[in-house]
Amino acid sequence: MSNDTPRPERPAKDRGMGARTGNDPTWASYLSSLLYLLSVPLLVFGSYAGHWAGLYPYRLIIPVFGGTMLGLVALAFAVMHVTSG
Repeated sequence: MSNDTPRPERPAKDRGMGARTGNDPTWASYLSSLLYLLSVPLLVFGSYAGHWAGLYPYRLIIPVFGGTMLGLVALAFAVMHVTSG
């Protein structure tokens, strides 16, 4: 049967049950979760800490936060690219 034949939508519970792989979590999955949970609070604190340390004026806190966030995302993508090779 063709794959483009419409099928009835399955309930969310059934879709979720099919997504389980049963594999144990890896260190990379734990690090990914930590990055997701801690990146914004730590970068906000770091941006303010740079201002408090006198590295830049108050008006640059948000641009510094944005730049460090982009840098962190680029670093995460680079690490994922290298390790998934």
